[in-house]
Amino acid sequence: MPKHISWKKIMSGAIAFTLIAGSAVPVLTANPIAVEAATTTAAGITPFVDIPAGLYAEKHIYRLSLQQIVKGYQDKKTGTFTFQYNNTISQEEAVIMAIRFAGLVNELNTTDMIIFDEKFVVKEDYKPYIALAFEKGLLDRELEYELAAADTVNKWGSKAASREWVTKLVIKALGSQQKADELANRATAFTDNNKIDSKYIGYVNAAVELGLIKGLTATTFGPASPINRASFATILSRAQKDFPLEVEGQHYGILTAITDKSITIYENDVETTYATDATTGYYETDNDFAIDRKDLTQYGEVAVFVSGGNAKFIEAQGKETYVKSETFTVGRVNTADKTIYVWVDNKPAEIKYNDNVKILNAKGEAIAVTAIKENDSITVLRDTFRENSVPNTITPISITLNESAREASTVTGILDNSNSKSITINTGKGLVSKFLATKVAVTIPSVNNASITDLIKEVDQVTITMNDKDEVISIVVTERNLKTMHSPSIVYFDDEKQLIMVTDTNGDNAQAIYLTANTRYTMDGVTVDYKTVNSIVDSWSNIVLRYAEQNSKKVVIQYDLVSKYEGEIVLLNEADKMVTFSLADGSIVKMDYTGASIDSLTNTSTNFSNIKVGTKLTLGLSTSELKVTSFDLHETIQLTVQSVTQSIKEIKFKDSKNNTYFALFDEVKVVKADGSAATFNEIVTGKTVSVMFAGNQISTITIQ
Repeated sequence: MPKHISWKKIMSGAIAFTLIAGSAVPVLTANPIAVEAATTTAAGITPFVDIPAGLYAEKHIYRLSLQQIVKGYQDKKTGTFTFQYNNTISQEEAVIMAIRFAGLVNELNTTDMIIFDEKFVVKEDYKPYIALAFEKGLLDRELEYELAAADTVNKWGSKAASREWVTKLVIKALGSQQKADELANRATAFTDNNKIDSKYIGYVNAAVELGLIKGLTATTFGPASPINRASFATILSRAQKDFPLEVEGQHYGILTAITDKSITIYENDVETTYATDATTGYYETDNDFAIDRKDLTQYGEVAVFVSGGNAKFIEAQGKETYVKSETFTVGRVNTADKTIYVWVDNKPAEIKYNDNVKILNAKGEAIAVTAIKENDSITVLRDTFRENSVPNTITPISITLNESAREASTVTGILDNSNSKSITINTGKGLVSKFLATKVAVTIPSVNNASITDLIKEVDQVTITMNDKDEVISIVVTERNLKTMHSPSIVYFDDEKQLIMVTDTNGDNAQAIYLTANTRYTMDGVTVDYKTVNSIVDSWSNIVLRYAEQNSKKVVIQYDLVSKYEGEIVLLNEADKMVTFSLADGSIVKMDYTGASIDSLTNTSTNFSNIKVGTKLTLGLSTSELKVTSFDLHETIQLTVQSVTQSIKEIKFKDSKNNTYFALFDEVKVVKADGSAATFNEIVTGKTVSVMFAGNQISTITIQ
């Protein structure tokens, strides 16, 4: 069975926090307020009567209550509990929750008398927690005594915990004191840097550098702003994404089955079913709000908290599924013993199916196993979390017949016409028209997630592929007869006539180009609407215009706002800070690079004097001026495909040192060794591939 280490991370004597202020959840807010789902006032499923359904922190408070990290306040008359989520959390309360979260409660000394400095005032019942925090190094006794003595208005324990104080607590708890010391003399990037106490500067810098905290706003830190109880609970709950706790009733495993009354997970080589009820909450790790039970990913990783025999809290740990898809050629189908014989590496293997295995056609419709014939291509989905005890035997989850592989034909020519039902191309010997299949894959260079509507009549040279029903299942644009202008200057725009006047970057070669109803507007290849482009075009400097000659005038086919260029260095003038580079289409572009950074996957000491002519790289561009902001050097390394997630087309890699890397198939270039485009199904778990990085980001995957 694969070792899913992320299931088994245990928090022991250390606290991990994720302090990220965002628009959806005010984690560290200056003015704590209740944030509820629209028109929702009914009590939620937590044990606290004041937590309404849909509150931004409901999920997090529920998790911590099940883990006994938060306990709330009891009304002795009614026996009910409230959480008082809007109340500011005090320093002593924050420490208590941190001690519980770290699993240190068993180390509390509740028998010895604890005496603090007379000016260091905390509640008597809280003293063991504070003393333990001093002992474990979460708090600096001498400094906290000093702060308590300096504040003649507030008692230390009941004082509201501030952002800068909490940040220091976090960094010390993470054992990152050395990093804070190294950054203590460097100003932060926040505009209110002068309001951050000097003794906290290093901790704030360390937290930002480690990706643990962002500003209260986009530019300010708000060091003295308090944090409320709901927000602090959210912090502790979110931290469990990377540091799951080991507490009674909590389980981590693979979701193998789910109904409206139960959930089954595979944990420690055993499948266990737990009942669910009306108080069961369904969640996903990157979402603060509840999800529908049906949105959980089968064969994905889940955290399940069981109380009283029922699963109360179920959280998907990501979209990755522990299954893999493999394609085989059928040798023989034996329905008597429910076995399909296939070839694996020129050796026979058996696929043992039963009545629970889905047999499907390419449309996902159920078919009889007798529809599968010798030499057919089938795709088998099977899990990767169970050991296969029988050699050369495959236990499937589903089997799909690839009918289109039985007979496929192709035709190449210039696009004459296309619509939602058919396509016509001019082969040079005449027109050929074909009906489209239900699903058609469209591939166009420089266009992400292309569709039929992106094809350009009389401009695109295409290759169409048909299935055995003579329906088109694939359209690939092999050549697009367009001219391109990189980073031109727009000197005039007539919105009524949809006419733009442009010059090159030097102000020369003025041209009149028209926009049309068919112009495609994109941002780095991702489709956006005209209103979006029109609203920011005045402030966005780098665009690429791809245009064609139609009816004796130049017409923009694609209007792309770009934030990066990929090419190679032609000339690097360090004196003038100007870089000249060539792009894939042969265009030469010259731009200022003053203040630009250099990013390399393996060589952190690279500088501009090391960058030679011919160096291949991706240049990050400023959106507000014609300027390069970063040099992302291209480097290619060999990686092994660790897993693939069908639902979101995510690929997970690992290197020889077990470092992991991720990429989304639709966001990177994936090719075969001969340079032709590869399909997602050609990426197989365990296969070694060549991966090109631009800086630290995956750019191209080449299947060997």
